[in-house]
Amino acid sequence: MPYRVRPSFGYPYRTGSSAAIQFFFKIVPRGEGLDHMNLLFEMINSIACIIFIVINTILWGSVSVTSVVYSPSGRVAHFCMRWWSKTTLWFCRVKVDVDGLEHVSRDRVQIFASNHASHFDIFVLSAVLPVKFGWVSKKILFFVPFLGWHMKLQGYVSIDRGNRASAIKSLDEAAEKIKGGNRIAIFPEGTRTRSGELQPFKKGLFHLCVKTGVPIVPIFINGTYGILRPESLAVHPATVYVKIGSELPTAAYSPERIEDLMNDLMARFIELRKEAEEKRVRWS
Repeated sequence: MPYRVRPSFGYPYRTGSSAAIQFFFKIVPRGEGLDHMNLLFEMINSIACIIFIVINTILWGSVSVTSVVYSPSGRVAHFCMRWWSKTTLWFCRVKVDVDGLEHVSRDRVQIFASNHASHFDIFVLSAVLPVKFGWVSKKILFFVPFLGWHMKLQGYVSIDRGNRASAIKSLDEAAEKIKGGNRIAIFPEGTRTRSGELQPFKKGLFHLCVKTGVPIVPIFINGTYGILRPESLAVHPATVYVKIGSELPTAAYSPERIEDLMNDLMARFIELRKEAEEKRVRWS
């Protein structure tokens, strides 16, 4: 079968081209790929986006880290996080359409729970949520220069998935932050989907919700999976649809009813996904 190539970092390229080109391209059946000019444009676009994200992270990360001296409340750092996200989305040509912002309270503490399909979910949520919040994130992100420094200084909570005792301690720390009036954003699936579909939820994060009794605001993001897929560095422009649902109270749930809470949140996610998909079809 004849073949053509398309960008997808980390895969071999079966021609005599340079090692740099080999790094960007993989073989796909003819008819599934793009013509060579579009392939070249896609590769250049991806490189430009990655370079911009690195520079943008250094810029806003530097301002955020130094802001602890003159803005210990974190207001400037949060401003940096929002504009780091907005400028990244703008440069990568990602448009965001949001419904349901009225469900985000400016006066009460809430836990924001979203599906997780791409690294771009972080940019999207940071750009659209109009209140100051922190993240429960995997430990490895705290070692990323500038980004990790910002996260540590702003008191984000790291989760070590390979160490159960450490993970429980981190969730206890997150619970104390929430009780102290801090909003938290979580990905109940625990990690990015590899297929684009919703994954089963992790129980640990729901213990956090039950322990605090703080309501969950369900959020479904439709469209980020195709921007930056797992195991790839190819960045694609897209329109993303965000559906924010009404609060899901957690005060009535006990530790024995964790699975009921998980099922109820999954039902909310499925409903929001349907609404987002219907809007995508309507506007496409």
